[in-house]
Amino acid sequence: MSKTATVVALGKGERTAARIREVALDQFSRLGFERVTLAGIAEAAEVSQPTLHYHFRDKDHLWRSAMLELAAVIGDEERLLKAARDAPPLTQLRMAMRMFLEVSWRHPALGRIIALEGMAGGERLAWLNENLTGARNRRLAELARRAMAAGELKPFPPELLVVTVQAAAVGAVNLAPLLRSEFGYEPDTPEGRAAHEELILNALMQGLVADRSGRDAEEAP
Repeated sequence: MSKTATVVALGKGERTAARIREVALDQFSRLGFERVTLAGIAEAAEVSQPTLHYHFRDKDHLWRSAMLELAAVIGDEERLLKAARDAPPLTQLRMAMRMFLEVSWRHPALGRIIALEGMAGGERLAWLNENLTGARNRRLAELARRAMAAGELKPFPPELLVVTVQAAAVGAVNLAPLLRSEFGYEPDTPEGRAAHEELILNALMQGLVADRSGRDAEEAP
């Protein structure tokens, strides 16, 4: 076989693997790990089961490979925030949440996966923490901690604050079908996304900003 033919064959194989990962990510995020079958993924990706097994040895391997498709998304956030590392902690936290909202709409599988595995716990959540979301969550909690130390945020547990804001942020994304069917409201439009961003950053986040008079520190539980 010529060198050119080999390159073409490898390129086709990688495209097939990428299509399988894309389908798998969608199904894992919507159905959950236990309900997904390799046969269903193969059918949706329009490949045979032997082809799927050629690229991915089992469902666990495919799940991890699909999750790593999201690593570049989080990496982009990291690079943008590093550029703003000299800004006040609250400013950085707002920037991080704004990016989180944008990413959640562009890549809804991320929020769905975190919600599903965050509720289930166990080995897959531990893997996500180590390989995908852990550094991001710890960074956000540290920003919240620094903002509290600077008197910019009310003194709630930083980890709880981060999880609460994130859960609120992805709520509209995860429940977009409910918003459409129950209320006839389409959230995934430029106007809907802008309203969602304002709700999270100006309503929810503003409620967490400390009163500079010091009364919040005295009144918070």
